[in-house]
Amino acid sequence: MVLSLIEELLTGDSKEIRDIADNEAILVGFLTLVKGIDDLPDIDSRFYEDTRSLYQVTSSGHAIDELMRIMADFFGQPAKAPGKSLPVTLRFDPAVKYLGGIRKDQAFFQKKIKTGSYYGALWPWKKNADKIEIHLGFCSQSMSNADYGHLEALVKTFLSKKKLETVSDVGGQIHGISLPSFLQMSEMEGATYTLRVAGDDRVGYLYLDGGNLIAAQYGDCRGSEAAYRIISWDKASIRIEPADAEREREIHEPLMHVMMESLKIKDEDQAESAAIFQAAQKKPLSPDRPQPEKKPPVKKHGPPPAPTVAADTSADMQPIDSILLSDLSDNESEEKDADTSVDKKKPTSRVTKLLMVLGGVILLAGGVIGGGEFLEYRQTAQRYGRLMANLAAEKALDAQIILMMKYLKAYPEDAHRAELENRLRKANREIEAQAYEKTLADVKRLSIDGRYEKKALSLYTDFLTKYPQSPYVESVNAAIEGIHQKIATAHFERLAGIPENDFPARYRAYRTYLERFPRGAEKEAVNRMLSDLGDQYYRVLEEQAAICEAKTAWEDCLARCDRFLAEFAILPNVEKVRALRSRLQDKQDRVELTVKAELAGDDYIYAKRIYTDYLSRRPDTTQKTYILKRIEALNGELAKKSVWEQTLAYATNSDHDVNHRIQRVETYIQKNQTGPYTQKARDLLGTLEPEREAAMRIQKAEEQRRQALAREQAEKVRRERDARRIQQLRAQISEQIRDVASRYTDNGDGTVTDRVTGLTWCLLDSYLELGRCISYRTAKTYVGQLNVGNHADWRLPTAGELAGIYKSSPYFPASGANWYWTADSFVRGYHRVVDVVTAVPETVFTRISKNEENCGHVRAVRRSDDLGQR
Repeated sequence: MVLSLIEELLTGDSKEIRDIADNEAILVGFLTLVKGIDDLPDIDSRFYEDTRSLYQVTSSGHAIDELMRIMADFFGQPAKAPGKSLPVTLRFDPAVKYLGGIRKDQAFFQKKIKTGSYYGALWPWKKNADKIEIHLGFCSQSMSNADYGHLEALVKTFLSKKKLETVSDVGGQIHGISLPSFLQMSEMEGATYTLRVAGDDRVGYLYLDGGNLIAAQYGDCRGSEAAYRIISWDKASIRIEPADAEREREIHEPLMHVMMESLKIKDEDQAESAAIFQAAQKKPLSPDRPQPEKKPPVKKHGPPPAPTVAADTSADMQPIDSILLSDLSDNESEEKDADTSVDKKKPTSRVTKLLMVLGGVILLAGGVIGGGEFLEYRQTAQRYGRLMANLAAEKALDAQIILMMKYLKAYPEDAHRAELENRLRKANREIEAQAYEKTLADVKRLSIDGRYEKKALSLYTDFLTKYPQSPYVESVNAAIEGIHQKIATAHFERLAGIPENDFPARYRAYRTYLERFPRGAEKEAVNRMLSDLGDQYYRVLEEQAAICEAKTAWEDCLARCDRFLAEFAILPNVEKVRALRSRLQDKQDRVELTVKAELAGDDYIYAKRIYTDYLSRRPDTTQKTYILKRIEALNGELAKKSVWEQTLAYATNSDHDVNHRIQRVETYIQKNQTGPYTQKARDLLGTLEPEREAAMRIQKAEEQRRQALAREQAEKVRRERDARRIQQLRAQISEQIRDVASRYTDNGDGTVTDRVTGLTWCLLDSYLELGRCISYRTAKTYVGQLNVGNHADWRLPTAGELAGIYKSSPYFPASGANWYWTADSFVRGYHRVVDVVTAVPETVFTRISKNEENCGHVRAVRRSDDLGQR
């Protein structure tokens, strides 16, 4: 399974993804480590926190030594053990920096590959050493967010699938997981099967198709109502059974809506049961206690009794009014006894006793009220603590939402309501985000075939139905708009699989794309491919034409051209092919004409008619020149002697230019390849060649002399012009140097000395001297050839030396150059770069680097002689 998941989810062509996929064994080991830790007992995923790593959980009750042994199975020895200081080599490690550093009590593991590293970290809690935060992740400085998302989806999907495999296969009994959690897991995995749910002599069935709850049945109840009832059952057992292929969709609400409705039903049932239980358990007042309604307090003895305590105090606590009536009755009895036994010499004793009793009652009431408030506060804290413990133990988001909603419904005035509502919103957003990511992943897994558009549209529509107000609606709608384009893109990608030399198949495929996707994004690319196809086919035809011409067999090439013109009439090269076919046909005709004319023998008139008749039929033939030459040759047979005599007279006349004479003889030989005078013409040509060579040597020497004289004159003018220009520029710069004479000394020989640094600079830079920018390699050659002020040891300055004259006052006069090369060069990536310094006069120096191929300028420098002597 893991290899198929890697192939399915780890997509992309970036170098990081390729590197991870190439190290498949390491990736499988990492996933196995994640699964092993997730299977440990007392592992809390703490859903309400933003995870930092691919996998982040909290371990309870596992010693750090035990966890380190588990980590070491994959990573080997830790890069940093607990209790040890962080090694210097790890202080700038990207993974350590990403985690925000490693404390002394923490552990850090690492396994590197080419583009990044897998890491593991154990973080003991400061206030609770029994808890240890576990981080497992991958860190790469160059990995994109999209690629990291693919890797994160792989880890989550792997864990989810493993959990389903661990629970059961179809036909197995489910243990250790709640029905809501299992339904959500089934939705994430797109599972299809039937769930048989049993509890308290009740049996119901839930039908899932592609992860969606489509139907339910419980007795005579069907659809959503049946699903509400079944999901509300406590401690229900679950059994997976094969899917019912005939079951039609009856439930259209999202799964979360169904679970919320089931929660309401469950709460109503529990409230009804609780009311019945309380009525059965309610205790009447003790018979020896006076009843409040039968004997209310006597108002003339004091204020009315204090109010009763809150309803959530102890069940066996007596009401305050009963206690008061009992105490008052006892006091009255004591007063009556006192009246019979004591002489009426003390008339105020009864009032005094009554006041004392009332004071005690008031104190008792205050204590009871205060105790009630304390008890209520303690109970609130305890039940909220139990809720937090339950949330921490329950990893499924839907189950956590149900717990929080039940709590808020039971205690609507709870002090933690705002916090719980915030956590509910966060959990719902996370479920919605998971549903969105799952939808994208499901669409991505679809095969782009004839049913792709329908399947993808169904998945997107299901998401929009479940979450009509989702922030992802716009992106989902955009994805829906792109479905047709995605099909077009897939069709376009398949075009590359057609064999290169199968021109008809390629032509049909390109045409099919343009007809099916007239507005496809790849339309222009396909048109270019169609044009390239025409070029390639035409080149093949040209190559075949050369073979046909060599063999003087034209039928095959003409047939190929005819097939192209018939089958590929819309290609842009059709006119070229027509022209090629015309040339081939003309060449075939020429061969046939020549054979016929040669067969005529001495009948030159008949031979001439063969050519002239053809020209009348094909006046635009590409072989017209050849045919006219043949006609001319036939006409000339009768005048060969006259032509030869004229040629000989001209060729032997030294008054004519020898080149013209030779050309005349060569023309004769060209027109008379055979004949009685051809050999004589060749012999004459042999005697004229030495004469032409001698004339050419004289002419060439004269031309070389003229060219050398012109070059010398041009060079002299250029040197004089450059000397005047440089002299003027030096005068201008020298004038500017006077403004900063407090620091710079003009040496009068084209150099200037910096009194602060002792460096000597060329008065003119390469910009003024050459009038153009130069590359770094040319710059080094330039300073090596300088000989200014009778000094030949000029060099490129360092960035600091240049910054000293352009980034500190007084500034060296500007020449118009933007920036200068320095001697500070280094390698960056696959290129060599050089630090440069701008000519902008400013006190802030910012390091700038340029590629060696850029075009810049040089301000040459040397160490002053007097400073060198010191």
